[in-house]
Amino acid sequence: MKAWVNKAKEYLAHSLGKVPQELNELDWKENLSPKNDKLCQHICAFSNLPGGGYLVFGVEDKTAKPKGIEKKEADSIVEKLSSLCRDGVDPLVSIDHSIEEYEGVQLLFIHIKESAVKPVHLAHKTIEHSFIRSGGTTRKASRQEIGGLMLNSKVPVFEELHASTLKNQIEVMTLLDYATIYRLLKVPIPSTGEEIMKWLSGEKMTVEVDGNGYYITNFGALAAAQNLNEFDGLARKSIRVIKYEGKNKSGGSKEYPGSKGYAIGFEGLIQFVKSLLPGSEVIKHALREETSV
Repeated sequence: MKAWVNKAKEYLAHSLGKVPQELNELDWKENLSPKNDKLCQHICAFSNLPGGGYLVFGVEDKTAKPKGIEKKEADSIVEKLSSLCRDGVDPLVSIDHSIEEYEGVQLLFIHIKESAVKPVHLAHKTIEHSFIRSGGTTRKASRQEIGGLMLNSKVPVFEELHASTLKNQIEVMTLLDYATIYRLLKVPIPSTGEEIMKWLSGEKMTVEVDGNGYYITNFGALAAAQNLNEFDGLARKSIRVIKYEGKNKSGGSKEYPGSKGYAIGFEGLIQFVKSLLPGSEVIKHALREETSV
């Protein structure tokens, strides 16, 4: 069982007590609303809430009684909410989900995680379109409340920003030279792709999005990209070393074609630099060695 599920069940039990009431931390529904704007407002509100919040599907709207949900419907809800978390709000919001038994029926629990960067607002609009939870309902945030959210916001770190569009596992493992990273760290390569992806996410080289794919971070691309030209915005950050002949730039030159990530391309860079340095051979212990001057 996922760590957050027990807390969600406790909130649901409290919400469905003798006098059913919705909480700031949890909202239960019979099924998914067709109104995307309303759903995006809920996503904004829960992601702006300390600790995030929960949506539970499979509870009758009129009676507040758990009636259950079919897996096919649950999968459709998760897919729709995941899409809105990517495209309907800004910044991107992360969610998790689990189908759990509750009072003899299966309910869909959605955990909308708290966003580090606040305020979360409707996509393609200003921060004036931010929403919060208040009195068990979702409402538009006031300017003072938006200011408070901004004070509790984490400043985005360049290394953690997304360098790619959403990729699947095969695309990530093709774009990143993870094998060289493992070799440099002197650790064995895991036997499965799932273990590799979990490690990449743990090292913040990728960000998993609700089981729908991965974003490669700036850190991941700059460290391990097979070719930085594959990442918009990072191609100009490739390492470039030029050796000019003479004292000006008019003479012939040699250039290092540095398109790889910094970590995996470092050994090649050093070899290129050494090849440009004047060298000599010395005989030591009956062996001939080449040294750079």
